[in-house]
Amino acid sequence: MKAKPISRSKNAQIIKFIVERLSGKLGRTHLFKLIYLADYHSHRLFGESISTFNYRWYQNGPFNSTFYDYVKDLEGKYIKEEVIDFPSCRGYVYHNMPKRMRYSDISEREFYILVYVINTYGKVKLQTLLDEIVYKTEPMEKLIKKKAYGKSLKMKIVDNLDKELYEGLNPEDIIAGEKALQQGKVRPLAEVFGALQS
Repeated sequence: MKAKPISRSKNAQIIKFIVERLSGKLGRTHLFKLIYLADYHSHRLFGESISTFNYRWYQNGPFNSTFYDYVKDLEGKYIKEEVIDFPSCRGYVYHNMPKRMRYSDISEREFYILVYVINTYGKVKLQTLLDEIVYKTEPMEKLIKKKAYGKSLKMKIVDNLDKELYEGLNPEDIIAGEKALQQGKVRPLAEVFGALQS
């Protein structure tokens, strides 16, 4: 069986999906931390990652160097990587390109997690995102406590932790309900109660 070109892989689709929605607002570190947070929240809800990245603790937190391969393959077709030179370092900003991508490998529940992460963390300043959110996730805290720089993050330690918040409800049913509400197929509960009391 022939392997998919890297630009059509799930990780590439995730990168394009995020850049498409936050074009011109994300640097390299910020973009990758959003992918990490999507995987983190997916583990908390469903016990698995959205991406196929395995994370190690490097400078600025969780990272996987294969990220560069995906960016390189997407560059010029699906996204544009703008280089910004500062007096003491170099930075990068990602822009969306007009070429569309089919998100065929991103499931509906993964779509909603990505949208949640984009809306919740997409505009948070990078240093705040790192210090107050990324470094406070349990997999990172565990490595920091052990001073285990360069070691793999154990994402499994948060598997299904948020399921109990739903008190027996299936998170996928909640996602389906949210989708139905957005599509106008159902009415908000407050509206229904208001109509009943009239």
